Amino acid sequence: MANGQLPPAVVTVSWSRVEPTRGDYDDGAVDEVVAAVKRARAAGGEPLVVLHDGAFPDWIVERHGWLDPDVLAAWGCYVDRVAQRAGVHVRRWVPIRGPFEEAGWYDGEGRAVLRVLLDAHATAYLHLRRSQGHGGSPPDVGTIATWGRSPAGVVERARRAVGGEGADAWVKVLATGKLAPPFALFGELPNGTPALDFIGMEWVGPESEAGPALQRLEALGKRVVRV
Repeated sequence: MANGQLPPAVVTVSWSRVEPTRGDYDDGAVDEVVAAVKRARAAGGEPLVVLHDGAFPDWIVERHGWLDPDVLAAWGCYVDRVAQRAGVHVRRWVPIRGPFEEAGWYDGEGRAVLRVLLDAHATAYLHLRRSQGHGGSPPDVGTIATWGRSPAGVVERARRAVGGEGADAWVKVLATGKLAPPFALFGELPNGTPALDFIGMEWVGPESEAGPALQRLEALGKRVVRV
């Protein structure tokens, strides 16, 4: 990490456990996340709480995941439910971890999925920033994306779908609130404003090559943490 501190703990919420059927919530699953956050903080860390790390409930999988026209409405309800029950315990949220890994599972449709994921992140940003964070202040909302040379696989397929340095383009859109190629020619995120308070940098490849990527991200004016 650039600040010389240990990487933060990452606590993941399971959408499939919280909402096994649409509108039927298991608040006990959220309480387990709260307990994990408290343990991490007691151990001296400040965890990042991830709302989605690739595992959908079956009822969303059956409706084609992020390509379901109704998925953003369902996502917003899920984010609200978790924030209402866990928000006072959380300082840092990450709506979606690894957007390129996520999009890479949709062969031939990675670009369309990444476009939906941008809206999903911005939607979660609006909901989460309205919640009361730990200590009474609004929480920070960030992203975790992967930079560096990774083995051929789902990440590379998604990057090819949008071309070039996809992760850089992803954070630039979130940092500005303005859509741009390769995601769209023009337009705005749902809130029309920046939807990013910090950047979680997940690096793969030789550590000696991480410096330039870190400098590019820091130039966006957002706090960068290594995870």
